[in-house]
Amino acid sequence: MTIYNQYTKRDRFRVGIKIKLRQARSIYELGICHFNNPKHILEIGPGDGYIAALTRDDGFSYTAVEGSDSVASRLRNEGFSVVQSYVPPLPPEIRGSQICFLLHVIEHLTSAAEASQLISQIRSALDEDGILVIACPDYVKWGHYFFDCDYTHAMPFTRRRLQQLLRDHQFEIVEETIYSGPLFGYRSLLLAWFAKLFYPQIVDDVVGRFIKRDALSRGLFTLLPNLLVVARKL
Repeated sequence: MTIYNQYTKRDRFRVGIKIKLRQARSIYELGICHFNNPKHILEIGPGDGYIAALTRDDGFSYTAVEGSDSVASRLRNEGFSVVQSYVPPLPPEIRGSQICFLLHVIEHLTSAAEASQLISQIRSALDEDGILVIACPDYVKWGHYFFDCDYTHAMPFTRRRLQQLLRDHQFEIVEETIYSGPLFGYRSLLLAWFAKLFYPQIVDDVVGRFIKRDALSRGLFTLLPNLLVVARKL
């Protein structure tokens, strides 16, 4: 399938890479601090491989589940274990993990039923007291940008919707916050507010198509608020 193969070929901006690296380290450390010395870490949707690299640096066993041919091939070439599959369903061989990172994946599912199926299967793949770290755009804050930024965005989540989904599948929420760009916590909302003020929709309507590599819109999307939840399997 060719879905999201363009992801690995897109142009990167140096500042964007630095922000993504900072986000990944903060999210990774948040997950690790809730399960001491995990034997195996699972990541569904590894993206650019930032979490994968952090697990290797710390000497942890790691497996990624990824549907995209190009993303899976790149990570395999870098020496990571990758099970190639779109989710759900989660491949049956995925078992025995203590931490699962599910970062900016759930919004690409097509229905609440798919989201429910995936969270249920992640729970089954986690050991006792296993940790799920999940991040996604906050639809309340993103609004129409949620659909505008990515044609594969289909399932919007808010803080309450995400809480309800996790609790329905017997996860205890142990920590939740929000992040925008390099900032974590609710102070980051100010950064998102300034980004929208600097580049409002009317400006994008007038000049957006003339901006090389869609740089201003991509910068705005990077600074919009995302939900971040750490949940423990009950």
